[in-house]
Amino acid sequence: MNLCFLNTSCLGRSFSCSSAKKKYEKHDKIYRTKKSKLPFPRSHPTPLLTDQKFQSQSKLHALETVINKLESSLKNGVVINDPQIFASLLETCFQLKAIDYGIKIHRLIPEKLLRKNVGISSKLLRLYACNGQVEKAHEMFDVMPDRNSSAFPWNSLISGYAEEGLYEDALALYFQMVEEGVEPDQYTFPRVLKAWRSGDDSSWHGLIVEAMSILWWMIEEGCEPDSVTLSAFLTSMLPYKIGTQIHGWVFRRGTEWNLSVANSLIVFYSNQDQLEKVKWLFECMPKRDVVSWNSIISAHSKDSAAIEYFSRMMDSDASPDGITFVTLLSACAHLGMVKDGERMFSMMVERYQISPSMEHYACMVNLYARAGLISEAYDFVVNRMEVEAGPTVWGALLYGCYLHGNAEVGEIAANHLFELEPDGEHNFELLIKIYRKAGRYKDVERIRSMMERGLEL
Repeated sequence: MNLCFLNTSCLGRSFSCSSAKKKYEKHDKIYRTKKSKLPFPRSHPTPLLTDQKFQSQSKLHALETVINKLESSLKNGVVINDPQIFASLLETCFQLKAIDYGIKIHRLIPEKLLRKNVGISSKLLRLYACNGQVEKAHEMFDVMPDRNSSAFPWNSLISGYAEEGLYEDALALYFQMVEEGVEPDQYTFPRVLKAWRSGDDSSWHGLIVEAMSILWWMIEEGCEPDSVTLSAFLTSMLPYKIGTQIHGWVFRRGTEWNLSVANSLIVFYSNQDQLEKVKWLFECMPKRDVVSWNSIISAHSKDSAAIEYFSRMMDSDASPDGITFVTLLSACAHLGMVKDGERMFSMMVERYQISPSMEHYACMVNLYARAGLISEAYDFVVNRMEVEAGPTVWGALLYGCYLHGNAEVGEIAANHLFELEPDGEHNFELLIKIYRKAGRYKDVERIRSMMERGLEL
């Protein structure tokens, strides 16, 4: 058998140093002198023996072949206890997002090896977490050996929860991480910042301060955060002063026009209502993608310039996606541009073959309801939606009824919301305001009494 080495990097990095020599010198220095501040496993290329002929095959096919040979060897009584083999295979599965193959490998790993080797269990946890199987990942996390020796498994699980929209779980895990004495590292904060946006202002400020201290420490140590890390910071509702400091550092490094960084700068300045800087950045970008166009359209979601930018987008190489149309429909709703909104919705479905999501439906209901077209909005919910309306749709209808004093349809929308969101006090409050506008004071008292007693309608 002709043998070759297939190198796979164990953990990957979210930063890169300015030169290869400097990178490895700094990495060794950090690991030796600041191990307590960087509690993550070191990455080494791991040799995986494969047939030379597999190089010409697709990566997935080659991976499948290796796994089949491994299964065959185990069935023939060959004992495989080398953790590097399994670590290399799991890393390949992670890079290829091959969760099915990862599950097969999981079954092949000796239980004793999995229990005692934190590196393998960490990689397996990360594979499950990044592919939406957070419950399975958490099961592994609960029985991991020495899980507190590294921030890596914590980061992986936090990221998995955040990507699934389970922000409270992500934050709870972060708090648990701190309570158990596991020091967060530079990989922790880009993953948790997204989830933290739902927290209170004081908590958010505390996390920003802590995250920024790690970012500046990285830079002082000679390690440059990559575009993913920078983007995570810039799009996380940073205070203006901190965001401009990051922009200044990026500018001095000559990476201002990295596509991901430039897109994130547009989002940052948009959040700060600095539209002139947003426009300047966008017009100076040497290259734009759909994220660039979505960002500039979103920045102008309160004025008709959003439509103008969309027209330019259609003349470019970028093709609009579902996010583009959510932003456009929202802009049309706020501007009262009903006909334009209808045209956008039809274009999305017919020209771009994008299936409407619940957000798109909610935007259309909002479009009609804000314009006072309550009957059209209700008809859209009942007769034109291809899925059962969710809270965002009924919420848009209820708010429109509040704006225009339509108690009859408002009652219908509220009743649906009471079933879907029984703890949503804002729905009760809106209905009370609708009744008050209509002079139905007995109904006002009835709803208020139900709120106080916690009873259902």
